[in-house]
Amino acid sequence: MITGLCASLVGGVIGRLLRARRTATQTEAGQTVFFQVGANLPDEGPRYSLGRVRAGGRFQWKPRWSRTRLRELPKDLRYIRARRATFREVLWVPTKALVIECESSAVPVRLWAYPQQAVHVVEMIRRASGPNSSSAPVPDVSS
Repeated sequence: MITGLCASLVGGVIGRLLRARRTATQTEAGQTVFFQVGANLPDEGPRYSLGRVRAGGRFQWKPRWSRTRLRELPKDLRYIRARRATFREVLWVPTKALVIECESSAVPVRLWAYPQQAVHVVEMIRRASGPNSSSAPVPDVSS
């Protein structure tokens, strides 16, 4: 049992490293890369719906599965701030991910993205929101 647990932990770490290397290689080669981004409407509970965003283009979140609770996000997202996950959010957000808080004309929206990708996601949201975007700083990924 302990051997199986150790093997799954090692396999998870190796898989994550290989995915990161593959993403970097695809980016350098000019291929399309998708960032994993979770989305949540705070009024609908604490759970995040997993989705993805195409890197480099305009911000357009697509759900990962067709049965996902959250099907689409409001079109007029505006970036507010990025922060670490709170103690309550740790159950629904990956360990090292940043929570990106946004607002729209309809409802507030929270997204999560991995730190290296959060900068790109925030820039895509700012480009999509136009000249009225927030002057809040881009997330610091150094820590």
